[in-house]
Amino acid sequence: MRESKERTVVAAGRWWQGLWGIGCVFLALLLVSTGVGLDLRLSSVFYDPDASPKWFLKTTVPWIWLYKYGEVPTWGLAVVAALVWLGSLRWRPWVRYRAACALIVLAVTLGPGVLVNGVIKPLWGRPRPQQADVFGGARVYRHWWQAGSIGGGRSLPSGHASMGYILVVGTCLVPGRWRVVLLSGALVYGSLLGATRIIQGGHFLSDVLWSGALMCFLAALLQAQYRASWGYLRPPEALDTMDPRTA
Repeated sequence: MRESKERTVVAAGRWWQGLWGIGCVFLALLLVSTGVGLDLRLSSVFYDPDASPKWFLKTTVPWIWLYKYGEVPTWGLAVVAALVWLGSLRWRPWVRYRAACALIVLAVTLGPGVLVNGVIKPLWGRPRPQQADVFGGARVYRHWWQAGSIGGGRSLPSGHASMGYILVVGTCLVPGRWRVVLLSGALVYGSLLGATRIIQGGHFLSDVLWSGALMCFLAALLQAQYRASWGYLRPPEALDTMDPRTA
């Protein structure tokens, strides 16, 4: 039984390392897509200067729904995790969930909240496709490596995509085969939200790929800290005996 637990610990501990690899895959895809000019090619598929609106799928179903409500599940999860964390200060049985809840709240807050929407987007200033002159906008098109004016655009990286991709952080919180399910679901979810914003003229492909890379790298860092402090070092039975005020 003990050997089985140890194998589980080792396997789970490798997941944060695997997220570094997935993040590098996103960067590799970014370089390949840049080399063949996919940013403009892909966005042009969904743009028609004679249509109304010019991004002719922008307000159609399901893209408009995904744009309006696609971030809700992740924000909802973060809110529930925060409430459970607060509840653990009062109800002792909830102490065992405190570290996991803290990980989820930190990931959503630091990733999509601070890093993407709070820092990179406003400071990098890349115009969105619908703002770029190549698609009838008033601002000069910029490649992802070309910084624009501060506040001049919020295209890089994609906030919606980051809300899906950040869920990869949960792979250290579930057992066995569920890690693969959660990882696959998070990657598909992030890619779907990213595709929605490309179709609507809100982001380029490179914006979405950068979101995937950044969220995987951040999740790996948070998982490493979680593992060192909580995740695979304290068995559940140990948490039952801890004082909830000091856990």
